[in-house]
Amino acid sequence: MMTIARTRRPRPEMALVLGSLLVLVSGCSSTPVPKAEIAGAQAALVSAENQGATPYAPVEMDRARNKLRRAEKAMRQEDYNEAKRLADEAQADAELALALTGKAEAEQAVHEMEISIEVLREEIMRSQNQ
Repeated sequence: MMTIARTRRPRPEMALVLGSLLVLVSGCSSTPVPKAEIAGAQAALVSAENQGATPYAPVEMDRARNKLRRAEKAMRQEDYNEAKRLADEAQADAELALALTGKAEAEQAVHEMEISIEVLREEIMRSQNQ
């Protein structure tokens, strides 16, 4: 018994389906333009600057500014994944600077209160000794 091997011919329908699928998948996997992330980073940086974070957290503020500049550059180069990542990091750095500012201001207020308490104790002691 002899079998005859059949060769498969490419079917045009399959090529069309595969091509359409490839276009669909590539369209879904593209990263959207991270406009909101850039705007969020800008807002966080402006907020931190307005609340005086630079003297309390200069390193974090410099990092945030640098990452925001790099994110804007990546946007211009249409590297949206990098732009989003950098914008998210810039926002986090600005928020950290703001938190460190709040911490430093709270510590300063505590220190001033401790000084006031000590002055009051001294006055009480003087008044009791008279």
